[in-house]
Amino acid sequence: MLKISFCRRSVRLSAWLMAALLAGCAGQATKTDQAEPVEDAASSEALVTERLDTARDLIEQQRTEEAEVVLSALQFDRLNTAQKTDYAELKAEIALILGDGQEALNWLSGDRAYLFDGLPMERQIQIRFKRAEAHEYAGEYLAASRERIFLAPLLDGDQATYNHEQIWFDLQLVPEESLRTLAESESSPDLTGWLDLALIARENVEDVRQQVLAIDDWINRHPSHPAAQQLPGDLTLLRQIARQQPRNIAVLLPLTGPLEKAGKAIRSGILAAWYEARSLGRETPSLTFFDTALNQDAYNVYKQAVFEGADLVIGPLDKASVQRLQSQEVLSVPVLALNYSDNRNEAPHSFYQFGLAPEDEAEQVANQAWQQGMRRAMVLAPDSDWGRKVSDAFIRRWEIQGGHITSKSLFTRPDQYLNTVKRALNVHDSEQRHRNLQQILGRNIVFEPRRREDIDVVFMVAFPSQARQLKPVLNYQFASDLPVMATSHLYGGSDNPDRDKDLNGVSFVEMPWKLRQTPLENTVEIAFDELYTGYETLVALGVDAYRLYPRLPQLQRFPDARVYGVTGTLRLDEKRRVHRELTWAEFIEGRAETRTGLDDSLSPDTWR
Repeated sequence: MLKISFCRRSVRLSAWLMAALLAGCAGQATKTDQAEPVEDAASSEALVTERLDTARDLIEQQRTEEAEVVLSALQFDRLNTAQKTDYAELKAEIALILGDGQEALNWLSGDRAYLFDGLPMERQIQIRFKRAEAHEYAGEYLAASRERIFLAPLLDGDQATYNHEQIWFDLQLVPEESLRTLAESESSPDLTGWLDLALIARENVEDVRQQVLAIDDWINRHPSHPAAQQLPGDLTLLRQIARQQPRNIAVLLPLTGPLEKAGKAIRSGILAAWYEARSLGRETPSLTFFDTALNQDAYNVYKQAVFEGADLVIGPLDKASVQRLQSQEVLSVPVLALNYSDNRNEAPHSFYQFGLAPEDEAEQVANQAWQQGMRRAMVLAPDSDWGRKVSDAFIRRWEIQGGHITSKSLFTRPDQYLNTVKRALNVHDSEQRHRNLQQILGRNIVFEPRRREDIDVVFMVAFPSQARQLKPVLNYQFASDLPVMATSHLYGGSDNPDRDKDLNGVSFVEMPWKLRQTPLENTVEIAFDELYTGYETLVALGVDAYRLYPRLPQLQRFPDARVYGVTGTLRLDEKRRVHRELTWAEFIEGRAETRTGLDDSLSPDTWR
């Protein structure tokens, strides 16, 4: 009977699709020849129900485009409440399959949230799961975690376990300031308990033992909390990690030769973090520095360090040396390399890679733009190997998500910026049409050029001097209304309102080290008599390398775990390569302002 029913729906679906096509063709002819509107065929309640069932079947088969066609034949405002509820849920399911969190939320919350209030409990649970997933797709992790926390008491078994783990995953992606703001205003014991635990994970990141004590204290204060009953796995592992810290660390860096400045900047960051730990009474390992510029074979330097008692190696820095260690079948002592190998082959199990890859930034921008509902991107980048590498990383991630690149333009000299931007925006074509029309008419005509309209966002890869010229050119070429998003390279590292006022409105990612002055930065400047202009980010790399090494087993065993560093929020992939998620900032009145507010999604309607 079910097979026959679905077969009938399939036949009718074909008819509906054909009717939709015919209606479209008729619309291109004359108004009197138009086909009867498809919606009129759905006048009976039984037929509406059947169409909803057909759309549901198609969604289960991942045939979303066909499901959309079926649903498009229905007018939402003309449905009864039960039909509206089914329709909204189906539209949300399609959006989730496509990874469009904002569209799913449009159907599951806000003015349509009331549709789900009177449903049986099991179905309400499924709706709330979908709502949490939609928040996650939209990058609204605080809203997602809150939805899941309120849902948790209704769950058991595998559902409860999954939801519990997902709460912790979401909370790790919420900015610390947002956690603190919500913790101060909330009264729900379960929610405030989760928020307090998430904040503990942000504190004492450089001292595993201190963090274990803080977690134990939290458990004593919240003995009946769900997370006390089932502590997140990455926090449970901290006890074991605390007992297995390396005592002797060898640091392999170029301290002479062409890379001397870079090597010494990293060394200063490592030493600054080490001295800070000692001043706070924490246990610290011994540090021994090896100058890799004195020996061309990094593996020989590694073996010497191990022979002298090292139980962890930080470094080397240059790619050739990193690839030399990566090529070994076995490394008896773990290595935290300070660069990424271009060789994607399998590395020894104890070989980790950590650096400041600009590709991470480009991918983060792509993710953020997609979460904000943008789908068509224009790319501006320098005509260089580096510019192409960063822009291609953005394009790969953008297209994987389903986005479209409207144009990619590479710029060179400043005197060519105008033509580069014009080509990207198709303003040249508009001007050519103007010239052609004048030539046809034989007289001057009033004309205003237009840019192409199929652009949602501009991704700009540029250094400060380039960005300060490119953004005004975009404005002048009728693109002042387009959002511009960029990597950290356009920020000089300090406020310069007079020169950066032309960048107002540009959003970019940047490491916390450069956005917020910390006592440790002041210590570096005072304690080490070095000139670090142009090398500030490498000092931060050294700080995070020292703070990261204790957490490597934690990150490897729990891929969702995070370490909150000065270069960004750090995680480890399956190849043991560290990835960074940076802080978002925006130029306002010529100054870089950090985005620290709560999710916009935290409105009362969200929690109906």
